[in-house]
Amino acid sequence: MTAPTFIDLFAGAGGWTLGFEAVGFKHLGMYDHNESACRTASRNFGADIVHSVDLFEQSTIVFPDADVVVGSPPCQGFSNEGKKDANDPRNSLVWSFLDTVERLQPAMWIFENVPGFARSYRGRWFKAVSERLHATSYQWSHFILDAADYGVPQNRKRFIIIASRVGKTSRPQTTHAAAPDLFEARQHTTLFDAISDLPSPTPGDRVGHFEYNAAPKTDYQILMRAGSSDIRNHTAQKHSTRVLEKIRAVPVGGNMAHLVGVYAENRVKYEGGYRRADWGRPSWTAYWTRGMTSIHPVEDRFLTPRECARIQSFPDRHEFHGTTIENYTQVCNAVPPLMAEAVARAVKVELDRARRSARRRR
Repeated sequence: MTAPTFIDLFAGAGGWTLGFEAVGFKHLGMYDHNESACRTASRNFGADIVHSVDLFEQSTIVFPDADVVVGSPPCQGFSNEGKKDANDPRNSLVWSFLDTVERLQPAMWIFENVPGFARSYRGRWFKAVSERLHATSYQWSHFILDAADYGVPQNRKRFIIIASRVGKTSRPQTTHAAAPDLFEARQHTTLFDAISDLPSPTPGDRVGHFEYNAAPKTDYQILMRAGSSDIRNHTAQKHSTRVLEKIRAVPVGGNMAHLVGVYAENRVKYEGGYRRADWGRPSWTAYWTRGMTSIHPVEDRFLTPRECARIQSFPDRHEFHGTTIENYTQVCNAVPPLMAEAVARAVKVELDRARRSARRRR
């Protein structure tokens, strides 16, 4: 049986691509408008499949025929971290994605966005998408998936639509849980599991290239190190005295609440700011907002791009290209590869079933 094929729209640094390739899909193309993300994708997957294009102009792009189309249109207009601007032009890229899948008619397609997509603007967008999908030949289901339930060391919930012309696909099977259970789910991967083997970075270092100076402590670290001989993108910001003072004021498990009312510039608590992660739990959602990521559990600094990549489940061999800020953006905007792998596995089961059924009818 030949390998099923896929293309990746709004591909970014390649989270979907890593997941689909891991279960045996053949990649036919990655498409994105962000130049630094395209450089990263080209270096990791090969320039021949990477296309720097404006997906607002999808009708002018020639795509290959593929069994599956995956896509994560920009989420800023729907995210709690953004301004939730109903007129954000990037919101209309949702329609560009749907126009593309209706034009290509793949056997299956997957759409990913933030959980707020289903409820933002009083559900107007989701209602419009639902009406459009009901008028197509696709059977479809939507889910809110938490990346932690698929082995990713962070609590990261995402809205997913899986649509199919070859049979309705069930919710991807979870592999992890808050506690081991009778269904053989393993315990959630913790932040300690993810990054405790990484060396302390040098503040202000813009290179971030290190040798491994400790043996892996967990199975997850062994998985992340596979195929890598060193650590890259481990760049740490050099914080000002005032930022360091704020970081030190936040205890483990704490957040912006410890700063509001203490510092004149911090008048509002927002979810993405000054959160110090806990070693013994999955990390908070990997993010890059207002120049910040989460605070390291024991060191007084924000996490590095490589630490965020570990939290996202990008293997160490996957090197990010561009400035440090571009690296943070590429990492934190991505679909976690291990969650992508779980979705890809569920999709492949359905495609294989349909292929076997088609052969029996011949």
